[in-house]
Amino acid sequence: MHFNSTLIVSLLAVGAVATPLHVRDDGDQPGMNDDHDNEGGLKKICPHLNTQDSGCIRYTKGFDVTGVLTEVDLTFDSNNGNIKDECDCIQACLDRPDTCANYVWKFTDNSGHRTCTLYSNFNLPPSVTVSVDVADSTGIAKLQGINNPQAGGQVPQAFLDPPTNSKADPRAVSGPIWQLQGGGVQC
Repeated sequence: MHFNSTLIVSLLAVGAVATPLHVRDDGDQPGMNDDHDNEGGLKKICPHLNTQDSGCIRYTKGFDVTGVLTEVDLTFDSNNGNIKDECDCIQACLDRPDTCANYVWKFTDNSGHRTCTLYSNFNLPPSVTVSVDVADSTGIAKLQGINNPQAGGQVPQAFLDPPTNSKADPRAVSGPIWQLQGGGVQC
């Protein structure tokens, strides 16, 4: 039997198109991954969490995308439970569905451990400032004086050595927690 080269190339092209697309997540990592998947996107983190995607696929590494309208600070030895890793931090936000919309897992002090801070909003853009009327607000945790009014700015980088801030922290992670109508959660 004799095939011409055009037919063979056509069949190979059809086979390449028919192969399954690469899935964004490899599903076997217990926490943070330093690698990117083959498509260049971030891998899912914390696949054991009870979310719509069985973990989080929307997050930012190395930066703090969170805001300050409400602030809950949790530490490694917190009375609210030991926060040992980014998955514990995300779970702490999931445990507060009425007040937590995003989290950050980064170094904030000299304890030698990253801390978990939970917020109800995101970083404001540079030309936006919000002043909070705490007396007439509900669900607002006490704000530090420096956080009211909340001035917008660029999303801050996370560092390994606060307050010096000379060594970037590429393993810090922050991101959204969305409570979906009907009871689902995405992050």
